[in-house]
Amino acid sequence: MRNKLVSDVHITTEYITLTQLLKEENIISSGGQAKYFLGDDDNKVFLNGEPENRRGKKLYAGDLVSINHQEYTIKQADNAAELIPIMQEKKAARALAAKRTIRDDRIKSQKAAAAKARKEARFEKIRRSKGPSSWNSHR
Repeated sequence: MRNKLVSDVHITTEYITLTQLLKEENIISSGGQAKYFLGDDDNKVFLNGEPENRRGKKLYAGDLVSINHQEYTIKQADNAAELIPIMQEKKAARALAAKRTIRDDRIKSQKAAAAKARKEARFEKIRRSKGPSSWNSHR
């Protein structure tokens, strides 16, 4: 039998969802991955000893979650009032980073499209200046 590691997860709200737990513990990197993680037969997730695959399942203080032989105990934070502003700042920072990534990806895509258009225009100009050649003279 494997030794199970137990970690405490302190929450500052009444509950968190299973997806939030997976993200907080860096098991998955985004919420969209939860569906696939929980649907994979290789990933064993149990809530209080029962198999669980609902990503929106609410986890309350006192719940025991086992994910691939790693156990997490959900506990209410003693200093929840102090932690709430810190967690909100972290959440805002993550949202800003995600927004920057999306913006950067959009800018890269626009630059790539503009470069492709310039390249196509350049080749079209070269094709026109050469005139018909033997391989495309039928056009």
